Amino acid sequence: MSKKTISLSENLYSFLKKQKRKGESFSELITHLLQEKQTRGKNLEELAGCLKEDNEWDQILEDIYKDRKNEIINK
Repeated sequence: MSKKTISLSENLYSFLKKQKRKGESFSELITHLLQEKQTRGKNLEELAGCLKEDNEWDQILEDIYKDRKNEIINK
């Protein structure tokens, strides 16, 4: 495997160093972080619209509006 050298700010280097697990290389850390980001995005995409056909969403909105109205009245 070939290697490349990259420049990082001191702040970024310190942040990455704190995130690194014992025995983990910086390459492994960066790979792990990028895979986490991809997975997180896919999970959010799967959730998109999940409450669209659900009456529960209507109840959630109704509760929010009631709470806001009560806050205004109680001020």
